[in-house]
Amino acid sequence: MAPSQEPARRQRGQAAAVTTEQELRDAWGDPLRRRIDLGADILLRNCLLGDPMRESPVPLVLDGHGHKLQQTCFEKRVLRQDGTGFLDVRRVTLTRGGSDGPGAALTSRGEVVLRQVVVFQNLAEEPGGGVFSMRRITVHHSRITGNLANDDGGGLYARRGGVQVYDSILGNNLVDGSGGAIGSTGDILVVRSEVDGNTTDGDGGALYADEDGDVTVIGSHIDGSAADGPGGAIFTLDGDVAVYDSTLIGNRADDRGGAISGEDDVLVVNSTIARNLAVAHAGGGLWARGDMVLVNTTVANNYAEGEGGGLLSAGAMTLLNSTVVSNIAPVGGDLGAGGPFSSFATVIGPPVVEGVTGDTIPTRRSCRVYATVSLGYNFVNDDTCRLETPTDILGGDPGLLPLEDDPRGFVLVPAPDSPVRRALPRRQCEGRTSRLPRPLPAGQLLAGWVSWEEVLAHDARGRPRAGRARCDIGAAQGRGGRPGAPDPRVPDAAVIVASPWPSARPPRLEPPTAGGAHRRPRSLRSRVARLERSLAVLLERAGRSEEIRSCLTEVPVARRGDPEHRWGFPYDERDFTGRDLRPALTLTRPGRADWHLLDLATSPRCLSRAPDPTGTGEDARAATRQAPTAPPVRAAAGPARLLRWLADLRLVAAEVADRTQRFDRWESCLTSVPVTESGAAWQRLGYLTGRPGTKPHYRPALDLDTTEWDDPDYQLLALGGRGRPGGCDDDPAEAVDRASARGPLPRSAPSRGDVLDALASLQEDVEDLREPVADITHFDECVFTVGARSSDGYRYVARDGQTSRTHALSFALRGQRVAPLQLLAAPGEEAPQIECNEDASGEGTEE
Repeated sequence: MAPSQEPARRQRGQAAAVTTEQELRDAWGDPLRRRIDLGADILLRNCLLGDPMRESPVPLVLDGHGHKLQQTCFEKRVLRQDGTGFLDVRRVTLTRGGSDGPGAALTSRGEVVLRQVVVFQNLAEEPGGGVFSMRRITVHHSRITGNLANDDGGGLYARRGGVQVYDSILGNNLVDGSGGAIGSTGDILVVRSEVDGNTTDGDGGALYADEDGDVTVIGSHIDGSAADGPGGAIFTLDGDVAVYDSTLIGNRADDRGGAISGEDDVLVVNSTIARNLAVAHAGGGLWARGDMVLVNTTVANNYAEGEGGGLLSAGAMTLLNSTVVSNIAPVGGDLGAGGPFSSFATVIGPPVVEGVTGDTIPTRRSCRVYATVSLGYNFVNDDTCRLETPTDILGGDPGLLPLEDDPRGFVLVPAPDSPVRRALPRRQCEGRTSRLPRPLPAGQLLAGWVSWEEVLAHDARGRPRAGRARCDIGAAQGRGGRPGAPDPRVPDAAVIVASPWPSARPPRLEPPTAGGAHRRPRSLRSRVARLERSLAVLLERAGRSEEIRSCLTEVPVARRGDPEHRWGFPYDERDFTGRDLRPALTLTRPGRADWHLLDLATSPRCLSRAPDPTGTGEDARAATRQAPTAPPVRAAAGPARLLRWLADLRLVAAEVADRTQRFDRWESCLTSVPVTESGAAWQRLGYLTGRPGTKPHYRPALDLDTTEWDDPDYQLLALGGRGRPGGCDDDPAEAVDRASARGPLPRSAPSRGDVLDALASLQEDVEDLREPVADITHFDECVFTVGARSSDGYRYVARDGQTSRTHALSFALRGQRVAPLQLLAAPGEEAPQIECNEDASGEGTEE
C-alpha cells in the first residue's frame, strides 16, 4: 500500500496491512482483533517464539491478498488458535509448517473456513497434516496438497463438526494413519472437487470417517489413491456412504473395497467405479457391510483377490439401470451379495477371464448371490445371477463401447448392434421411484441434492430416457455426449524457493551479566533485592486467580429428559431408525441445577492468557520477567534493616500462599462436564422445533456425552449443582509452608548470620510457592471458552405425554458475532486434542 493511502485508511478505521513477522505475531495474538490483511509474503524465522499464538472467542478474518505465510523453524506451526473464535482465512498460502501435535499449517479449537487458500507441504505428528479443527472445517476453491500427518487426515482433520469441501483440489497428501486427504469423526461432504493421489498406511486412501461419521461425494473425482487397509478411496468406520454424479477410478486397497469400504450402507448414483483394486481381499470396486444400492452407475474393470470383482455387500443389493461388467475375481467375477439381490434394466457380465495378471485366477461366473428378485429387463451373461423373468435377456456379449474421452474417465455405452439397445419399452423408460428400496439405504445423505424423478428419467450422462419410444438397458444410452465437469476455481500453488532449514541457536532464557549469566550475587542486599523481585512476580501471577474468578458468572444448567428415551426432546436421526426422545441441556433455576457452568466475560482483562508455545506452566523467575508492580530496590542497609526488609517480604509470601490456597480450594470444587452437540440443520436431522402438529424444523442441541466413543466435543468446567459446594476439598491441592509459621525474627543485635538464616528460610518459602503459582498460570493458559446460546422453540414431550415448546443449549461458534455465553472449558485427555503443553519440554513439565 502506498504511504499516501495509509492515513486515509486509518481514518476509515481500518488497520494497516501486516508486512513483517512481528506485526503478524502481534496482530494474530491480539484477542480482540477481528481482521488481519497481509501486505507481503512473510517468512516466520523467530524460532524461539515458536508458533504464532492466538486464544480468543472473537471471530477473525485473515485475508492474505494472494501472499504467503511460510514457516522456517523445525516443528513450528504457521498459525495456532487455542481459542474457539471463528476463523475465516482467505487468499493465502500456508506452507512448511511443522507440529508435534495436530494441524501443522493451522490448528484451532473452533470452526475454520478456508476460501481460495493453498495449504502446501506441512507435516504434523498428530491428526491434520495441514489443518486441524475441534469443530468444522469448510473449504471453498482451495488447494490442499503435499501435506503429511503421522496420524489421521493427511490434509484436513476435524472432529464431530465434520469437513465440507467445495470446488477444491486435495491431492498427493500422505498419512501414517487413516484418511490420506481428509479424516473426521463427523460427516464428510465433498462437492465438485478433485481428490487424487492420496496415500495412507491405514484405512481410507482419500476420505476416512471415524465413529459414526458419514461420507457424501457430489460431482467429484476421486482417483489414484491408495490404502494399506480397507477403502482405497473411502472408508467409514460406522457410517453410510453416498456418491452422486462422480467418478472413483484407479484406487487401491490392500484390504476390502478397492474404491469404497462402507461399514454400513452404500448408495452410488450416476457415477463410474472403474479400475480399482482390492488386493488380497474382497470387493474390487465397492464393499458394504450393510445394504448397497446402485442407480445409473457403471462398475467396470475392477479387481479383487476375494469375492466380488466389482461389488460385494453383506446385506441386500439393488441395481437400477446400471452396468456391471469386465470385473475380475476368483468368486463372483462381477458381484456378490449376502442378502436379497434385486435388479432392473441392468447389464451384468461378463467378467474378464483372459490376460489377467496378479494373484487371482478369474472366474467366468458373474454372480455369487442367494435370494434373487428380478424387476425385469436385465441383460446377464450367465445364469449365476438368477434373473430369469421373461423380460430378462440371457446372452453373451452385451456389445459395449468405452468412451475414454468422457470426463468421468471410463463410461460404457451400447454399440449400434448391441442386444441392449432399445430393449426397454417406452413405459419402462419413464423412471419409477417405486423401484427404489423403502427406506432407501443412505438416501438421507442425498436429500436436497437429488431429484429421484429426474435421476430415473435420465441416464448417467444426463440424456433423457423418458419420452422415447424405446431406450437402452444399462447406465448410459448410446450415442451423444455430455458436457464436461466444471473446473474448480482454485488458486495456483505459490512458488516455494528451496532453502535450507535454519539452525536455531539454543535459547538464552537469562540475559548475561558482567560476571557471567549464573554468577551468585555478591552482597546480602542484592540477594534480598533479587528475592523481592521474585516475590513480586509470584504475587502478580497468583493474583491472576482472583481476577479470573471475578470475571466468571455461574450459569445453572440441568439435563432435561430421560436418558432411557421414555420422555424428552423429539429427535430425528434421518438414518431410518425413526424418531426417539432424548435429553438435552437447558438453563434452569439455581436450586434445580445439575451443574453451574462458568461464563467468562470477554473483556481484555478477563480473557484467558494464550499458552506459551514453547511450554506452559513455566516457573515464575525474576530473570525471565519482572512484574510491573515490583517495588524499587532499597539502599544498602545493615543486618537490622535487612531483617525488617525480610519481614516485609514474609508478609508478601504469606499473601501469595493465601491466594494459592484459595485457588486450590476453588479448583477442587470444579468438575468436568463432557458435552457433545447432536444434530445439523444442513443435514435435516436433529432436535425437532416448531409448534406441535406443524412441519418440524431441525436444530442441534447439547447433551451430556455418555457414548462409548469417549471423545466429547468439549469438557466444560462447572461447579456442583444441588447442594453445592458439597464434596469440595478444604485443603489445598499442594501443601504450602506458611511464612508466618517460621517463628519470630531476632529482635536485638542481629548479626550477619541471623540475616543469612532468615534469607535462607524465605528462599525456601519462595521455592515452595513456585509450583502452586505455576498451577495458576497453567490453569489460566490452558482453559479456553466455548461459545453457546440458549434458544427457544424446541419440542418437548413430558413424562405424562404432554407436548410443549421449551429452550435448550447449543454451540454458537459460527459467523462474525461473539456468542452470548462463553463457557469455560479445559483440554480433554482423549486424542486427538490440542494439548496445552504438547510442545513443552523444559523445566516444570512432565516431559
